[in-house]
Amino acid sequence: MALLLAIILWLLLAMLFLVGVALMTPVFVRVHLSTSPQFAYRVEMRALAGLAPRLTLAEGPRKGSAAKPDPDPEPAKPKQRRVPLLKRVHGSVVRAVPSLILGLLHRIHLTELHIDADYGLGDPADTGQLCGLLMPLQYANPMPASVSLDLRPDFTRAILNGSLTAVVRVTLASLFVPLSRFAWRAFGPGR
Repeated sequence: MALLLAIILWLLLAMLFLVGVALMTPVFVRVHLSTSPQFAYRVEMRALAGLAPRLTLAEGPRKGSAAKPDPDPEPAKPKQRRVPLLKRVHGSVVRAVPSLILGLLHRIHLTELHIDADYGLGDPADTGQLCGLLMPLQYANPMPASVSLDLRPDFTRAILNGSLTAVVRVTLASLFVPLSRFAWRAFGPGR
């Protein structure tokens, strides 16, 4: 009996250690968006500093696949009157949300960004103005090797075709600090 309890205790300790390692190592999240020939997206995650296998979290329609219409749409139900969200949420929660968002954004790091796009507005003058706003992003400063912007204006038509790939790195354990601050500000004593 003592041996069985010792084995269970060691297994629980090993699982706790593995969960701790998973929380303290970076997680890489890769987002890929594409608009040509149709809109498609893919969100992937690699845990344990990229050593774990890639997991697909979400995937949109693939290239070449057509969306199938729903054969039997359900009849529309009458909408129920709902209490507005701001009336249901306490004022301290609403005041604590901006600091939560800033705290989370400080712990998410962009490691890779690739944009390849053709863009144009209906009017060539408007396209030229947009081009003038975007060119400093592309050419003014030398960018790191992990960032590439290939933006091509099309003065003949309104268009937005291209792809975007971004990779962010986040350590899950570091998210506990802004989440705990948010919980204290929103639900702590005196609230």
